[in-house]
Amino acid sequence: MVEVRLEGIRLTREGFTLEIPELEVRDGELMTLLGPSGCGKTTTLRIIAGFERSGGRVFFDDEDVTEKEPYERNIGIVFQDYALFPHMTVFENVAFGLRLKRLPKSEIERRVRDVLELVGLTGMENRYPEQLSGGQQQRVALARALVIEPKVLLLDEPLSNLDAKIRERLRGEIKRIQRETGTTTIYVTHDQEEAMAISDRIAVMKDGRILQVGEPLELYYHPKTEFVARFLGTANILELEAEGGKASLGNLCFSLGDVSGRVKVFFRPESVMISEGEDAEVVGYEVLPGRMRMTLEIEGQKITAERPLPELPFSHKKVPKKVGVKILEYSTLP
Repeated sequence: MVEVRLEGIRLTREGFTLEIPELEVRDGELMTLLGPSGCGKTTTLRIIAGFERSGGRVFFDDEDVTEKEPYERNIGIVFQDYALFPHMTVFENVAFGLRLKRLPKSEIERRVRDVLELVGLTGMENRYPEQLSGGQQQRVALARALVIEPKVLLLDEPLSNLDAKIRERLRGEIKRIQRETGTTTIYVTHDQEEAMAISDRIAVMKDGRILQVGEPLELYYHPKTEFVARFLGTANILELEAEGGKASLGNLCFSLGDVSGRVKVFFRPESVMISEGEDAEVVGYEVLPGRMRMTLEIEGQKITAERPLPELPFSHKKVPKKVGVKILEYSTLP
């Protein structure tokens, strides 16, 4: 296991600038780089791997690896497109890196057997990639990265080519495997749900910058910018006028401390408690797996609320036209 540290990273190319003054990935943690396409996530991963050269330094613990080639850094990489050798069996694909290291045959067989058991592919050693499902191919790619016992595991959008159900299952497997091996892991994705589910900490990126780093729930409930608030799920942001530390919208009153003037009040849909009353008009709703999402309007401003699905029997005729509203948890944004 190893701590990864970036210092003074700067890379400019074709009008895009990546700038990371400092980033630390702790020993044994799973850190996710999260952001929209083109924000610099994969470029950051490639700098850590040694495929891209930039200003600044890259450290593995106290070792400066900035000038080292990728094969000298002892890293494992899983790509979006699996990158398996089609003419090799599962065993041969996984054993490829070990054979390059010229390990004894018995050691190679032991390691391959152990890692295939870890990723749930025991018994598939003699199959070829074309005989495997997409999820199984991704497990082979993960096994190949893990079998060399890397200091750092780098995962670049590893689940994006799979359908939703397989992605959900495999992300749980990746989290389990990472916990069992304790390998310091850096995971790249644009999927906020995937990042929330799998990560110890998340670094949210935009336009080549890291906006905020923190644990999933910290970022979700206490974002420091409007971009982070909106990117991590559904955000309610009300622009209100505060006076004497208070702001109001209809019957809703927000206590904001020592704040005056125009403010942005932020809260999540699940922080909206709905009851009988006439604080808000129900202007729309969606029935989603396990929950109902309602759109409410108060004095021309819309907010989103979520609540568990009601018990059967249920029909749209039972959704009230007006409801009482209370906000359980909220904060302000810059």
